[in-house]
Amino acid sequence: MHRIAHISDLHFGAEIPEVVAALAEELNRDPPDLVAISGDLTMRARTAEFLAARAFIDGLRAPVLAVPGNHDLRGYLVAERFLDPFARWRRHIGPETEPAFQDGRIGVVGLNTARRAGFYLDWSRGRVGSRLARCEARLAALPPGLVRIVVAHHPFLPPRAAPEARPVGGAAMALEAFARLGVRLVLSGHLHVADVAEPAAVVPNDAARETLTVVLSATSTSRRLRGEPNAFNEIHIAPDGRVEVMARAWDGSHWQALAPRATAAAPAEILAPGA
Repeated sequence: MHRIAHISDLHFGAEIPEVVAALAEELNRDPPDLVAISGDLTMRARTAEFLAARAFIDGLRAPVLAVPGNHDLRGYLVAERFLDPFARWRRHIGPETEPAFQDGRIGVVGLNTARRAGFYLDWSRGRVGSRLARCEARLAALPPGLVRIVVAHHPFLPPRAAPEARPVGGAAMALEAFARLGVRLVLSGHLHVADVAEPAAVVPNDAARETLTVVLSATSTSRRLRGEPNAFNEIHIAPDGRVEVMARAWDGSHWQALAPRATAAAPAEILAPGA
């Protein structure tokens, strides 16, 4: 049984110290095969916040794959944001904003959906854009037989707890590509609510469509709760490829396991390309 811990929206700078310590202890008690962090490691992309995130990662006993979120770009240092928006990320977290991980069972590809700016006032909105082609190429190059996983920050489907939420720009195009390439899991965060869904009718091939599961994580360690407790996802991948997703929620003293969900109760519709 392969295990992945999916954590998100750590928001160092707005973290709850006791939850951070409890999460590190929980992850180190029986280390998973991978810890996947789907963005927003910091609150305002300050150096001290990146250093705190780096210390948290260095304290984990499992391999870690992390992608940036919109909070990992400086909001007010305009020159830095436009000229080298991920300089602090590369300096403190890792040289890649789209890292990859591979072992004998899984192949994981990071996709950076954070943007330095856009033709709109809300620069927190993400977009897949031209980076999708690189992600597709890396997925296609993975050896056959691996469970393919994509990790990004912004959601590809609106969760049932927030159906009005805007998916990442280019979500429909990306989900079609992921399904075509045999991706089994897409892990993301951003909205601070948990969800598990299967997008409906992303490709004509029903068999391929059924393999794709989209997973959101709540905020794992921050005070920025949106109606749900701090939580992370524990993902089990069986030898036959069956996937089980279980949310682990912080109840103030321990991480309580919620009911496992292999898939959503019903397929979720996606927006048309460009929506």
